[in-house]
Amino acid sequence: MFAKSRRLILAAVLACGSTTVFAHTVWLESVSGTDFQVRFGGHAGKLESYQPEKLKQIDAMDKQGKALAVNRNVVADGVRLHVDGAPAMIAMHFDNGIHSRPATGPSVEKPMNEVPGATRATYAVKYHKTVVAWSPLVTKVIGQPFEVVPLTAKQPAAGQPFRIRVLQDGKPVAGVKLGHGEEGTAADPVTDADGVAAFVPKAGFNRLWAGKRIPVKDNPKYTELSYEYSFGFDAK
Repeated sequence: MFAKSRRLILAAVLACGSTTVFAHTVWLESVSGTDFQVRFGGHAGKLESYQPEKLKQIDAMDKQGKALAVNRNVVADGVRLHVDGAPAMIAMHFDNGIHSRPATGPSVEKPMNEVPGATRATYAVKYHKTVVAWSPLVTKVIGQPFEVVPLTAKQPAAGQPFRIRVLQDGKPVAGVKLGHGEEGTAADPVTDADGVAAFVPKAGFNRLWAGKRIPVKDNPKYTELSYEYSFGFDAK
């Protein structure tokens, strides 16, 4: 089960080749065994507000893979969730919109064709899973456009390599860097031709991220698609 005050962050690398990345992230704070608070953070770990409509999809499943009802309630400090039943895994999809870079000044959240002088824009899409209880369910592909899938249903052990596969549109994708939390280094593992890489977890709660940027041509709204992923789990 979720531990109180444990933050499950939906985050990933914004650029696979960078050495340090700080991204906007989404996470859940446990309120009770079946109730969670959705939070959104920006750079340097600061909490930020966000539009609740950006949280596009939330799926909760029990150990048998049965879908559990999730009730979403927009409150003054964001969004609260209530899961009916005992979730084994929760998945989320967050659409952070298109951010364009004008000729001068900071980026703005508008399509490139609506920002005078802009020649670059990124469409930021984020996906997430967190494991509540380890079972064969966690090794199954659930169909996210960008997805992290463990290769074992056994709970990972601290300090021991934990193998995962990264999929894009259901197919293994090579060259995706993994990392802890929101920071990556040149020494972090990268997926091979089968989309597989080994992640070495730390004791307690871990946030594995993965990410990929894809150039986009002949689109008036943005020049690249940024996929970000966060996979949250406890290591024994």
